[in-house]
Amino acid sequence: MIAATLALIAAFSCTDSPTDPGLSADDLAVDANRVVAAIQVHLASDSISVGETTQATVTMQDRRGRPINRAVQWSSSNPAVATVSDSGLVTGKATGSATIVATHRTVTGSADITVTAGDSVTPPPPPPPGQLLFEEDFENTNIASRGWYDNTRVQLSTTEHISGSTASAQYHWLKGATTPVSGDSQRHKFTPSNSVYLSYYVKYSTNYVGSGQDYHPHEFYILSTMDGDYDGPSDNFLDVYVEQNYQNGGKPIVDIQDNKSINTSRGSLPNNLVGVTENRSVGGCNGMVEKNMYWECYDAGSYWYNYKQLSAPVQFQPSPGPGYKSNWNFVEAYIQLNTVVNGVGQANGVIQYWFNGNLVIDRHDVLFRTGAHPTLQLNQLLIGPYIGDGSPVDQYMWVDNLRVATSRIP
Repeated sequence: MIAATLALIAAFSCTDSPTDPGLSADDLAVDANRVVAAIQVHLASDSISVGETTQATVTMQDRRGRPINRAVQWSSSNPAVATVSDSGLVTGKATGSATIVATHRTVTGSADITVTAGDSVTPPPPPPPGQLLFEEDFENTNIASRGWYDNTRVQLSTTEHISGSTASAQYHWLKGATTPVSGDSQRHKFTPSNSVYLSYYVKYSTNYVGSGQDYHPHEFYILSTMDGDYDGPSDNFLDVYVEQNYQNGGKPIVDIQDNKSINTSRGSLPNNLVGVTENRSVGGCNGMVEKNMYWECYDAGSYWYNYKQLSAPVQFQPSPGPGYKSNWNFVEAYIQLNTVVNGVGQANGVIQYWFNGNLVIDRHDVLFRTGAHPTLQLNQLLIGPYIGDGSPVDQYMWVDNLRVATSRIP
């Protein structure tokens, strides 16, 4: 049932599919040769203080207005005021204005940013040390004894593992399969928390192509205290996805889905209820308070599905070198739920994602919960690699030394 539901979701999310009447067989055959015609640059915030950072991302279209994904080069018109890294992370250096530019071949896009002195020159205090909630090194198959449940089968690889380890968890998709041969989601509960730090080492086979689509595979899910111990990960009060989408290079992605909070009683969806009622979802179906986040809302048949998404430029590289997909790469993701003040959810939640120590997603304006669910927390991790349309090839993913904590730890 879970696989069928997620496959349906994937079908609704699909773009540029073979059934699209606007595409011919020739279009599909030359997809890799489509040319970028337009680039839009999006800043998580267009005003930051000296020393602060914000993430720049891009959306691209080809000459027919279809979404397209290509690498860009970042630059700043005034590096003395604001610099930008290869991954699009903008850092305020001095008061003033600058233009952040993304270039692909001869096509450019830009966005202006203002850097201010800020309200105070005193930096905020560092976060408290993280409390380790649980860890898993996958050194033996008896994961049930270490708190895992639902699916306690795990394949181990004794040839693929990080230095100092003797084994890793192996997730092997057969061609056409939606789930690995090890089965459906492995679950682990942890002490309810308003913040969760997830870190793990991950490696993909040299022929890894992911789903072959601009969605999936799903990899890791973090569920809330309002969701059941065995609830599927496709229809929840809060589900945070941590994954990467591979299109000749893998883009880190963090999604938020809260279908069970969608308000369907005040008119047809999507229906923006921000500022109208706290009895609403934080995803696309009832509107969003954040800017520069991708979202969707659609009827999945037995329920409405909505989500919002943050992504970073390609980090998992298709060719040998730094960040190569078939190297062991270190991923860290941090989720901090927003506060609720006087019954109203405040857009001050945090999503951060580090790739091999480099911060590539950094948002501090996220709404995870409204005043309707002020005590909602996070307390369940799922490892559930899933490809809704079936794996295009026989391919592998390996995971080693996974940790879950309350905040970032060494």
